[in-house]
Amino acid sequence: MRVYLSVDMEGIAGVNHPGPTGSDHARYPAAVDLMVGETNAAIEGAIAAGAEDILVNDSHGSMFNLLPERIHPAARVLQGQKPWSMVEGAGPDAGFDVALFVGYHARAGHPRGTIAHTYSLAPVETRLDGRRTGEYGLNAMILGSWGVPVGLVAGDDALADEVAAWLPWAERVVVKTAVGGNAAASVHPTAAADRIRAGSERAVRAAAAGKLELLRVGPPVVIEVDYSRAVEADYAAIVPGAERFGDRGVRFVADEPAIAYRGFLAGNRLAGVVDR
Repeated sequence: MRVYLSVDMEGIAGVNHPGPTGSDHARYPAAVDLMVGETNAAIEGAIAAGAEDILVNDSHGSMFNLLPERIHPAARVLQGQKPWSMVEGAGPDAGFDVALFVGYHARAGHPRGTIAHTYSLAPVETRLDGRRTGEYGLNAMILGSWGVPVGLVAGDDALADEVAAWLPWAERVVVKTAVGGNAAASVHPTAAADRIRAGSERAVRAAAAGKLELLRVGPPVVIEVDYSRAVEADYAAIVPGAERFGDRGVRFVADEPAIAYRGFLAGNRLAGVVDR
């Protein structure tokens, strides 16, 4: 079994405010420690289920948060700024059997999800084929097109509720209860690790048994983004094939999930360079 592990930070237990997710914050090292703990728990669960190869994609911010020397030696760690972002390394020829999402969070615009956003602070809502979704949905879409099912998503309870509608076959591990965008009640890090370790093992066993499904979308695949400001939408809409609509909206339509995803990712990056 080959396991792909994408690890974000905002959904980690104990990371309950956006401040520590930035590398210049005094509590960022503590947040990294928590991120390392949940990453290793997922690796340990995957190994217990028979995983022979594990790739960890550091998927938060500029994507060089994890401390490689503290990650379980059975895994490889992919870090740095990557063209394919949170799904880098899991392409159509990589041959992964299952993907695990740890430290994930609710979609941009969620009324309660802790540190809820989608890829950046620019979008206020993202939709896939007309349904509101977040990073978990967009990433599961492109992974599904590459033949990789998502077997686990870990984060807060608001995320779990969303994932139930999109990926009902996946393990939904709740490590904190969202109080609002800047607050949550987390379980102890050891309890979070226990939950993730057990969920990871179940997910990898389910993949080995052929019990998981691929998220199939389209054709056509339609990704819509409502940005916080019209100027951000203007920048995002410069991407070839993008369609500007409404006050602050940009739409990407393609027959192939990878093309729609690339359009969204490029547009979101362009929107992020606009002065705030």
